[in-house]
Amino acid sequence: MFKLPAALKAKGEAAEAAFRTWLNQSGVAFFYVEQSPLNVPERLRGRIKRPDYLVGIPHAGMMAFDVKAKSAYDECLLFDPAEMDKLACFSAYFHVSVSFACLDLDDPGRFYWVPLAGLIGRDPERRGKARVVPFPLSDALAVDMAEPFIAAYAQFGQKSLGL
Repeated sequence: MFKLPAALKAKGEAAEAAFRTWLNQSGVAFFYVEQSPLNVPERLRGRIKRPDYLVGIPHAGMMAFDVKAKSAYDECLLFDPAEMDKLACFSAYFHVSVSFACLDLDDPGRFYWVPLAGLIGRDPERRGKARVVPFPLSDALAVDMAEPFIAAYAQFGQKSLGL
């Protein structure tokens, strides 16, 4: 089983804590999805990935977020195609939109929202030994954590519609 290096794990945990703090300050309903292997049916283990948070959107439904701590490379955020596929499986089984919420390591007061649907179909490329899918920062929604979640959600909807 793959074990994440301690420094990367700490960055990820800090990003999840920052996201949780922001959600709490925003007053929206949310669930943190506990990541125990026991939470996944045996036949789906290794084929599906749970997001970190399910966030309720009043009178609309919910969104799922997988939270990451990321730096941009060549003005792009880089995503693991295998992880994308597993989140797409979750999205298909549960009929819920999934987005990445990427804490900007260069500006910890900002997250970038990247919809999983916006990554699907993009060509992976090699960066060093890793196969990744690059996503331009200009296509992501920069979310200022001083603004409440619902305001960010409204901006996300407008960006998705090309407004």
